[in-house]
Amino acid sequence: MRNGKAWLWRGGVAVAVMVGLGGGVDAVAQERGGGDEVTVLTLQDALMRASQFNSQYRQALNQIELGKHPRQRWWANLMPNLGLSYSTGLGLRRQPYYVDFEGRPTEVADVRTVRSSNYSQGANVNLTLDPGQRYYQFRRTQAQARQSRTSAEQRLNSTLATVQRLYLDAQNSQAQLQVEEALLADRQLDLAEKESRFELLRASRSDLLSAELDLENQRIRVRTAQGAVDKALLALRTAIGDPELGALEIEREPPAPFDPSTLDLAELVARAGRESPSVIAAESDLAVQRAALNSAKALNWPSVTVNTTVSSAAYGEEYTELFGAKFDDVEINGRASLSVIVPLTNILPIFDGFAKSYDVASATMSYRNAEMSYQQTMLQVEESVRSKYLDLETAWENVLQRERAREVASDRLAIVREEYLLATKGIEELRGAIREEADARRQEVDQRFTFATALLALYEELGIVAREAGIDLPTEGN
Repeated sequence: MRNGKAWLWRGGVAVAVMVGLGGGVDAVAQERGGGDEVTVLTLQDALMRASQFNSQYRQALNQIELGKHPRQRWWANLMPNLGLSYSTGLGLRRQPYYVDFEGRPTEVADVRTVRSSNYSQGANVNLTLDPGQRYYQFRRTQAQARQSRTSAEQRLNSTLATVQRLYLDAQNSQAQLQVEEALLADRQLDLAEKESRFELLRASRSDLLSAELDLENQRIRVRTAQGAVDKALLALRTAIGDPELGALEIEREPPAPFDPSTLDLAELVARAGRESPSVIAAESDLAVQRAALNSAKALNWPSVTVNTTVSSAAYGEEYTELFGAKFDDVEINGRASLSVIVPLTNILPIFDGFAKSYDVASATMSYRNAEMSYQQTMLQVEESVRSKYLDLETAWENVLQRERAREVASDRLAIVREEYLLATKGIEELRGAIREEADARRQEVDQRFTFATALLALYEELGIVAREAGIDLPTEGN
């Protein structure tokens, strides 16, 4: 797998020289002229920045972080409920009369105001034990957390693949621009040669105009290619998502293809069966449905509730017990209770309206569907890996053929030029050979990037885009 990685990290930046643009100025040069600093990004730099600023990537990281909380909540459910209470108070009592035995109110000669104070404190511990449901709830929570994490990792892999694909598109546009610039220089030389022959009466006015027309058409191609480069860089900058990233340039050296026979197809297929995002997602869904089925089929075990309460209180005159707190020589109360609830729905389903049996049937159907989906996903992933490997082999063979085609076209153009100078070939034959040679150059460059895109598609299917780029995905311990 590392053989395919060599083209990803090649260093060096070749600066393209614009020739004969007729006053055209590229966007990068404009921004540089405005005083902005130009950032040169390697592919790994682009991917690292995307892992820090790309909104889709950051959202996926947030999803992974949130996935930890359901398990924390489950562990918290195993803990008893603990409650602490404290209260204090002040009482005032002033009674200017009393009711005698005959029911008549009688005034008190010496009216007094009696003040009292009190406080109370207590602790309560409550724990409900439901072993069956809690166990299966734990298993289901685990499966759902893994499913959420798998979904987030799929987004991480897909986001990095998108950024890398845009980087390759920008490189391809730059390489095509270099080809068009080289062809523009060739057309200028052709025109100069036609002008010289025209002055010596060895070429007709029609031949001269044909060379001028080819030059103007090539200038249009160069301007179009420059626009494609500017648009590709804008798309790459947007995908990276770094708001501080201004004018940028990327590596201009095209990716180096390699012979796919150095890759072990059987190992790739086996690896995809273990690590492919599609397979892992199907496994996660299957685990969730299995846990849901086990939970639905689980017997409703007796529910046991343990409750313990301890409290103390004290009373006194005036303000002696206001905001007091002590545990000796005070009134202390304690109480403990144990309750057991035995559900009858397992014995007599009619008591729950046959809801449990329906839940079991529904969960069974969902599990079987997930199982079939998993099996189908395995077959589809194997087909996809083999198909993408065939695409890679085809792209490699086409790279070799395009190189050979360009060599043949160049040799033929040289021969037709000589025959034109000897007047055995006409201007149209020469122009046709020039077009064929130019197309062969363009197709050779484009084929190299077709190979790179095919390799990226294989990496994306295997879920190793980040790994091949040298980026560590977040783990459970982060």
